[in-house]
Amino acid sequence: MSADSISSVNAAPPQHVAAGSGPAPAAGAGKAAAVATGAKAPGVPKKAEIDFDPTQRRKELQDAIDRLNDQMRQNGRALEFGVDKVLDRTVVTVKNSETGKVVRQVPDETVLRVAHHLEEVKGLFQDDRI
Repeated sequence: MSADSISSVNAAPPQHVAAGSGPAPAAGAGKAAAVATGAKAPGVPKKAEIDFDPTQRRKELQDAIDRLNDQMRQNGRALEFGVDKVLDRTVVTVKNSETGKVVRQVPDETVLRVAHHLEEVKGLFQDDRI
């Protein structure tokens, strides 16, 4: 292959421009122009607004947990649901009905303890210089 044939392969194809129309707009230029002028670009969906109240969600979760625990007691099950306040995570505990001793807990007590210690020292892992 000669040098002339290589350069012609890499050359951009010729663009046909109608007289007086100027250069063709780049891809996405209409969208950028719409954003710059504040107008909506065609085909761009409106951004969804999310109404989220963490206090309300936490209360709803606690109400659901209370209902579950009541249901478990009514059915004679030794199963308790709860939320760890430090980690803000759900905890499920299975107890022996006769002795009240914890048979199983998810997540395990050891895992919760480690997670609590990590929360305590979390600030040591962060660098104040940003």
